[in-house]
Amino acid sequence: MNVTGANSSEAVPPRKTPRWVLVLVALSVLTLLGGALAVLLNPFEATFGWFAHAPISSETFPGMTVLSPQAVTGWVGVGVGAILLAFCAGWFVGRRSTGHR
Repeated sequence: MNVTGANSSEAVPPRKTPRWVLVLVALSVLTLLGGALAVLLNPFEATFGWFAHAPISSETFPGMTVLSPQAVTGWVGVGVGAILLAFCAGWFVGRRSTGHR
């Protein structure tokens, strides 16, 4: 059975995926993998020295987590790649369900 109906003898050619979607999928996968590699290959915490305000002897210094610029860039890449992949998946599902060419 094809899109035009069961009684039609006319064959419906398969829909071609536009080139921009394939490029966007490839770009999003590369962005996601590059971001993941940047996160994994760089330390999560940046080290720094600070001695201006020493805590009182009975108190402890509250811990701080500072991300390095490379780790922040990696996390941003992971997020952007995931958003682009979600857009492409939604586009494919929406195109399949509407039946448009």
